[in-house]
Amino acid sequence: MFKTLSILCLSLILVGCATNKASFDVKTQTVAYKDLSSIKAPEGDPVIIAVYDFLDMTGQKKPGGNFASMSSAVTQGSYQLLIKALQDAGEGKWFRVVERSSLASLLQERKLIRTTRQLASGENAEPLPALLFAGAYITGGIVGYDSDIKSGGIGARILGIQANRQYREDVVTIILRLVNVQTGEVVITTTVEKTIVSTSTGSDVFKYFDADTMLVEIEAGYAKNEPVTFAVRKAIEKGVVDLIHLGAQKELWKFSVDEVAEVPQIKDYVDIGNDVHNGIEIKDTLEQKINKNKEEQEVLTETEKELVKESDNKDWENIDKENTDENNDDDTGDSSGNND
Repeated sequence: MFKTLSILCLSLILVGCATNKASFDVKTQTVAYKDLSSIKAPEGDPVIIAVYDFLDMTGQKKPGGNFASMSSAVTQGSYQLLIKALQDAGEGKWFRVVERSSLASLLQERKLIRTTRQLASGENAEPLPALLFAGAYITGGIVGYDSDIKSGGIGARILGIQANRQYREDVVTIILRLVNVQTGEVVITTTVEKTIVSTSTGSDVFKYFDADTMLVEIEAGYAKNEPVTFAVRKAIEKGVVDLIHLGAQKELWKFSVDEVAEVPQIKDYVDIGNDVHNGIEIKDTLEQKINKNKEEQEVLTETEKELVKESDNKDWENIDKENTDENNDDDTGDSSGNND
């Protein structure tokens, strides 16, 4: 009985280990490649750019085991992912994307607006503004999807108890090209590869009890596949970041330069007068104040000098008189003491 309970507890432990989730950074609501939103803003206005197509060129079908699958191995909406990546670059400060995929629908809608306005206002109908044109456009596509590039695993079995772990790696490859509209020259080409990781963990128990008359068999497992669409989106965002850096290297555009606040430098702490240097009042030194007093005295007239001299003499006479009175008081006190 104790042996049976031990086997069951060990089986539950294996099941718990097999159901551990693999760690993948699957975040469909945020930017997959962090550098896309944190890249430094451009110098000047955003670049007006067009995207005509970005298609699946692999022709790969999703593996279906023993039967043929008609589903594609990679997403067919990579065009939309590229537009979203361009709009998210530098928090929307890098590119202004103009619509070109549904251009026929756009022109048809503008034609309908013009017709409606002419019917309502006649020749005085307000015209529509001109469409934005792009100086360059981006094209490319998903050019490769290779499965089972690397696979392997590890496992162990003892006394009918087994545990194993397996993994597999696939690779998706994209290419982005920037084309100059005026010359038709392919200015920039960048290639990005993204690894897609798949893992699986499993365990089983195969054991006989009670003299090989009772068989217990337990199996458990867990598999985790990184979404292919997430991998394609991350590769596209990485390609947009590389495109921006390559364009900056070829001087097609420039990164904005952070303005450095100028710190006022006090060159001379001692200046003439009570001037104001860069908003800081500079005081005179003691020597300069003495020189300034001498200059002021030299400017005085002769009459003012005599008045100042008389005032100084009167002050000295008053001081002498006070000292004489104090001496007389002291002599009087001494005489009184002797008479006593």
